[in-house]
Amino acid sequence: MASPTICFDRSFTEVFDDIIETLLNERARTEAEYDAFVAFGERISNQRSVSSSHPQTGTPGGVMKTPQEYAQSQTTTRLNLIRSAYEDTVMNLSFYTDEYGDSYIESICEEFGSEIATALTTPECLGPTVMKALHDRIETAKSERQSHIESCDRERDSIETAANQLIPIDEEVSALTNVSFDSQSFGALDAHHNRLSILGNHCESTAQTRQETIHQQREFYNVSQAETDVTAYFYREYDITYPILAMCSDLTARMTQFRERIEDVITDVE
Repeated sequence: MASPTICFDRSFTEVFDDIIETLLNERARTEAEYDAFVAFGERISNQRSVSSSHPQTGTPGGVMKTPQEYAQSQTTTRLNLIRSAYEDTVMNLSFYTDEYGDSYIESICEEFGSEIATALTTPECLGPTVMKALHDRIETAKSERQSHIESCDRERDSIETAANQLIPIDEEVSALTNVSFDSQSFGALDAHHNRLSILGNHCESTAQTRQETIHQQREFYNVSQAETDVTAYFYREYDITYPILAMCSDLTARMTQFRERIEDVITDVE
């Protein structure tokens, strides 16, 4: 799939609509992951309850197992059930393959850490301590998704604020394309020039606010300048990492061109 692009030959309204849709999709995927981890945790909790209340002491054919054989069989069965539960919930999300595309072992290692991943693939390592650690990591995974959902909401609020500020400026500046400055009076030219200065200040203020929002997100997640911040992560498939700042730069460049054009006309008139 082609990467989304920030094309400034479109209206800012269209660009902002694309950005907000991206955020809504990100939020929906994260909610789905949260729900999947809830379901996974419930599945393995129910399995433990059933296993504890219905112990088995022999094979279906009536051949008794040694305690060691029985424990080994129970543990292997438990590991298979955990894997099935994980594959049926987390890895069964409609977007999982496209988004992650990893194997069961790779996935649990990424989500729960290498030690738990080893225990979930090695019967000899599984025990109450591992299961408690697994449940703790499931809670962490849920908490991380919940935090990301909140980040999506904060980002959407920031984007909508920027849209309310930049879309009117874009519309006003775009309308100047149809103005014949050469035929305007000095007073009209001066008014256009002053208006562009005011709009430029508004645009600069919006860019500054956006920079502060990005910085606050970095501080919230304790991200260094060398790392990818959550804002960049939201737009990871875009051809521009920080689309709002790019839009501010585009507006500033266009307004500068108009001011220079007006100044040239004023100079010629004088």
